[in-house]
Amino acid sequence: MKQSEARVLILQQWDNWILTQAVDPGGPTGKDSLRFFYELQDDGSPLLDFQARGQDKWRIIHAWLLGAGRLSDHWTTPAPRPARGKTGAKN
Repeated sequence: MKQSEARVLILQQWDNWILTQAVDPGGPTGKDSLRFFYELQDDGSPLLDFQARGQDKWRIIHAWLLGAGRLSDHWTTPAPRPARGKTGAKN
């Protein structure tokens, strides 16, 4: 199955699946998309029979859900680590 076909079917399946789930007040998140993916995997769903071209299928599906506005992921970027100074005298 082509990714474009799978995307449409996965979004439809998600819309049905999410109605049966207890979701945080802020909306579904990446955790929910992972549970959705695992259920598809456990059920041996043919929806996962799309070409991933070497990419992780969950990441593909997660991106589709994000792009379609189905998730309310709020990722925070960790603060950058301070640069480590060199210890000792320069020669």
